[in-house]
Order: sequence, then C-alpha cells, then structure tokens
Amino acid sequence: MNKVNYHNHTYLCKHAEGMPIDYVKRAVELKYSEIGISDHGPLPAAWAHLRMNRDEFENIYLPGIESARVKFENKIKIFSGLEIEYHEDFDYYYPKLLKEVDYLILGQHISMLGNEVHDLYHFMNDETVTNYKKLVVTGLKTNCFRILAHPDVFMYRYTAWNDLAAQVSREIIETATENGVILEINCNGIRRGPIFNQDGELTYIYPRIEFWRLVSEYPNAKVIIGEDNHSPRLTGDESVGLAADFAKSLGIKLTDRLFGEKR
Repeated sequence: MNKVNYHNHTYLCKHAEGMPIDYVKRAVELKYSEIGISDHGPLPAAWAHLRMNRDEFENIYLPGIESARVKFENKIKIFSGLEIEYHEDFDYYYPKLLKEVDYLILGQHISMLGNEVHDLYHFMNDETVTNYKKLVVTGLKTNCFRILAHPDVFMYRYTAWNDLAAQVSREIIETATENGVILEINCNGIRRGPIFNQDGELTYIYPRIEFWRLVSEYPNAKVIIGEDNHSPRLTGDESVGLAADFAKSLGIKLTDRLFGEKR
C-alpha cells in the first residue's frame, strides 16, 4: 500500500504552519511515495483576504514547492496543487490556475444566502445547504477539480441527517462519480473527535457515516484519504489509520494515487 497525501497547507493560509519543504521532509521521513501541497488558493473575491494573495502565490508558494522538488526529487514525487472554493463568477479563473499547478481540490467552505456569503462552519440552514450543493455540483462539472475535499462538511452546522441531507449527498456523490472526481475522507474532521448522530451511532461531524454509507452504494465512486494537514507534525498521525478503518468498515475501496490506480 502506497503512502500518499495530497492535502497539505502552509503558513500562507493564515491558519496553518510550515512551508512546502517542511511537509515534504516529514513525508520523506515517513517513507511516503507521493505528496501534494494544496494550500488555499488566491481568489479574486471580497472574502479572498482569508487566503494567500497572487503575489504570495507566485513569489513564495510556487517557488517553495519547486525548491522542495529540487532537494527531494530522488526520494519522493511532489505535486503542486491548490484547495479552492467554487463560484460561477470565476469559471474563467480555474483553467488559468491549472496552467500553474498540477491539480485543484474543490474545498467549498462558503455558501450563499441571497447575496450574502456564509461560512459553513458558522451557519447552515436548508437554503444554504441547497446552495452548497448547487455550487459543488456545478464546480464538479467543470472538469477543473481532481478531488472534492470534505464533501460532507455541510453537516458541521447542519447536524441532523434528514431527507434534504440525503438528497444533497446523493446528488454530490453521483455528480462526482459521473465526472471522475475523487471524494475525500477528511482526516481533519476525524481529529475533531467522534460524536453521536441523531440515531445514537458513533461517527464524526465529518466524515459523517450517513454520507459515506451512501457512497458505499456507488461501486464506481473514487475515494481517497486526505490528511488536510495544517502542520507537518500531523503527517501520518492516528487520524490516517482511523480514516482507513472508517472506509473499511463501510466496504469502501480507496484510491492511493492522485493520477493512478486503486489499492
């Protein structure tokens, strides 16, 4: 089984630590075969100040990844990526980014309520959940995104599984499957600790067992573990094994390479 991880952040996202070379060095120590650096990408939007800007992207982030490649190219395969939100106003922008990095992760952390932008970690209702689904599904159809990060993160504030949650989940799963986008079991959600759902089942805020039970019904769905590391020291921590156990308990096969085959 190959040890890989394509979801890693740097200090440029303002809520993590380390540079690309710090993550690569740690991955080499743990004998990973591939790593991807995928910090939050710069967006031309009013709320983009929460991410790195274009100057940081061009003059710190990309050179940092290239420096790590030069130093460790004989020990590990290194990919450049970005985790980024989708909005239809920026359809022109994602293909441009793909000329600068190897892959994009769709990491949808915002939803819309009318013209207002809402953070999924602070507020969700039926309308924002439906809008989250609309943004994600539309983004998946662009063929710009290789991975859908924490697809069930909408459950963070929309905590009770109901008919709408199931409908939203199925549409996301089916669209990802039809478009060859890999669904991510997110380790950072596991690090937040287990919870009990409304039926008394032990699960996580994300990954939510109800969502991934639906995924298990789709044999062609591609699933990967994303460590979502915000510090190099988290690489390969206990959450990775717990994520693998979670997938196995549901009969979900895992993809172990971003551009390769299944385990």
